[in-house]
Order: sequence, then structure tokens, then C-alpha cells
Amino acid sequence: MFLWRRVASHAAPLWTALLAIGLPACFSRGEQGDVCEKRLDCRGELQCYRGRCSLPDLCRRSPSCAKRGVCTAWGHDCVVAEDRDCLYSDLCAERGLCRAVDGACAATADHDCHGSLACRDTGACRSQDGRCVVGGHGRARCGEACDAFGRCTVDASGACTVASDADCATALVCRRDGRCARSQGLPGDPTAVACSAQRDADCQASEHCALLGFCRALRGQCVAGSDAWCAASERCRSAGQCSLVGDRCEPVGADCRRLPQCQNSGLCTGIGGRCVAGSTADCEQSRGCASTGACTAQDGGCAVAFDEDCQATAGCALAGQCSVRDGHCAVTRREDCERSNPCHTVGRCTPRDGRCVVGSHADCRASLACALHGKCRPVSVWAERMVGWQVPEVGLADGATGTVCGARTHADCRQSEACAAEGRCRAWQGQCVTREMYRARRLQLDADDLPL
Repeated sequence: MFLWRRVASHAAPLWTALLAIGLPACFSRGEQGDVCEKRLDCRGELQCYRGRCSLPDLCRRSPSCAKRGVCTAWGHDCVVAEDRDCLYSDLCAERGLCRAVDGACAATADHDCHGSLACRDTGACRSQDGRCVVGGHGRARCGEACDAFGRCTVDASGACTVASDADCATALVCRRDGRCARSQGLPGDPTAVACSAQRDADCQASEHCALLGFCRALRGQCVAGSDAWCAASERCRSAGQCSLVGDRCEPVGADCRRLPQCQNSGLCTGIGGRCVAGSTADCEQSRGCASTGACTAQDGGCAVAFDEDCQATAGCALAGQCSVRDGHCAVTRREDCERSNPCHTVGRCTPRDGRCVVGSHADCRASLACALHGKCRPVSVWAERMVGWQVPEVGLADGATGTVCGARTHADCRQSEACAAEGRCRAWQGQCVTREMYRARRLQLDADDLPL
């Protein structure tokens, strides 16, 4: 006890010092709403968002998300945090307040107002001080051409055209493709004007940079610029497109083999810009081969093509599904059932309605149930249960015929190992029992039948 007190007295100052320098304890992960610096500071599924432990998607299921754009969880509260919160809200559709500004939805450009009901109904098509005011109705007439391609200015002839970089900056082609600058001249039409990718910065801020690795501007469009950009893209993580090939990201070498699709489905070879099953070897190493028999490469995927594909699966050993039928492993013949374990153990050796069942006396005689326990004859589950027979190891759904192997005669029991090793040589209600148990049960049965 004295030694423990000395150790504790020395350990306490050390523990206090560790806490003073901010060393986190293993049990100090934050609850919802607690202050955090990184994901590991929060417990369970909580994420660290803007310094608070928050539950993802907590707010997106609430009516206030659709109405007011408060769709992002920040601790215990729902707040407007990013543009997508506003873009899918009623505020954007009705009033053009489609951008997140200082925790609220606001209109930051005329483009935000153009698609709103307020622009259509009242002419409030111009952005001013974060809201849509009456004006700019001419640009609103361009509609989808403005929203998608930046053709937001009506020229002298009444056509919608790209007048400046500002028209492009609010268009879909800028956000998605990085085409944020006005350029003149298109293939076949040198006088045409359009939005194009002129700056690497525009490409790097686009959705296609994060998704496809298209982060470099070249000849008016964004293309893949390096292996590093490809490796950082979402398509690298989901589809193995991690290496630069020309001006695109494609799966090369071991890119596909790092994906779950390779281990699960055999899609381990990069061909034609995607991961496919390039050979039967790819399929044979997959989990799908062992579980479902999809072991043969076919049309870029793994398929059940031969009986040999099925015969190595667990379904063949457990249920006799050892032959291919319509692209799946199934029970089609007696040989399939004879390959299964239940045929050898409990006599389910006859195919019927796509299953292996006990079909004859020979099925039972050849099983371990007969040799070990004297269950050498087929008996009906329903009929024998009505007279008190016990067949607990097989339920009514275990065979289409409702038939199992049971011990019906003393001769069956006397030939079993149960008789030789344990003296269970008498048949009683489907099981082999000892002579003493047999006599006791007969006496009990006779006593139950005596009149009161």
C-alpha cells in the first residue's frame, strides 16, 4: 500500500502536465456540439465541422432544410454553410436566394435571380445587396442558355450571347467544366463567341477537377494534367482511373487491383479506360468466384459459365448447387446432390424441385446417419410427428417432400455404431435408445394409457 501511494504521488504531476500540453486521452472524444479540431476528436459517426462535433445529414432530413436552406449540422444547430444548402431550397426557387453568404441564403449575381419565380412573376431578375430586385428582365429571357452556357446578354439582334467573363462565371459550364472565360472563335465558326477554359485556376476550381482529375487548361478545355491530379480525383478512388494517359485519367497497371471491385468481382485489369475482368485468372481470385461461381471472364465481367465454376463453391458443398443453369449455380441432377455434404451425412441425395431431399431407402442406407445412429429408413416428418416421433434436426422447410432419415426398426439400430459403442440398440420414436430407456418409455406409455 505504501509503494502504491508513492507511485500515485509521482504519476499525478505527470498526468497533470500531459493534460496541460493538450495530450488527448483515449476516452476524451467529443460528443455532439463539443469543440474539435479534427475528425478523431469526435465520437462515433460525428464529424468535425467548423470546430464543432456534428452529426452528418442530421439537418437534411428536416423540413427547414427544404424551406430555408439550413441543411448543415453545426453541433446541435442547423445552419446555412455552403451554396448547395441554398440551391435546393425554396428560397432559391422562389426568390433567387441561391448562394450561402455569412450564414444566410442570398442572391450574389443576376444569374441567381433569373431562374426564380420572382423573376418570372414580378420581373425581379437583377441582383442587388443580396436580393433580387426588379430589373434585368432582358437577360432573364435567355433562360437555360444563360444558366448552362453563359449566354446571358441579349445583343442588338435579340439573340443571347456571351458578352463578358462575368456571363461565364455564373454558368454551369464554369462550375462543372472550368470554362469561365469568354473566347471568340470555335471550330468551323471563327466569329462565334463562347465560354472556354483559359486558366488553370478555373479548371482546378471546377467539379471535373475533383471528380475526373481535369485540372489543366488546354486548347479551351480542362484536361488531366498530371498523375498527381488523377490520383487525387474521385474516379481514382471509385473506378481506378489514377494514371495520366494522354490528356485523360485511366486505370493502368495496379490501379484497378487496389479497388474493392477487384477483390469482390474480379474487375482487376484496366482496359479501355475502365476496370474489367481481363482474364479468367482475375475472376478466380475474387470472392465472387468462391461464393457464387462467377469464375470465368466474359464480356469484361465474371460469369458462371461452366459446371466446374460451381463445383468449387460453398453452395455445391452445402446444398448441391453444382451445375450451371441460366448463368447461376443450381441443382440439376443426382450427381449434384451426391457431391454435397448433406447427402453423405443425412441422406439428402435426390434432386427435386431444385433442392436435394431424402428420396429413397438407399439414400438413408448410404448416409452417416444410418451408420452412426441407425437412421436408415425414410420417414415422413408430418406423419411421424403426429405419433410423437422426434426429428429435431430437420424442420418442415428442409425438404420438399418433408421426408428425413429415421430409426424405424431395432435391426437398424443394432447395425449402428451407437449400438456397439453406447448400447443404443432399440428403436423408439425415430431414435436409437438403450434397452433400459426403451423399457422405461414403454412402461411410461402403458401407464399413460391406463383408464382413470
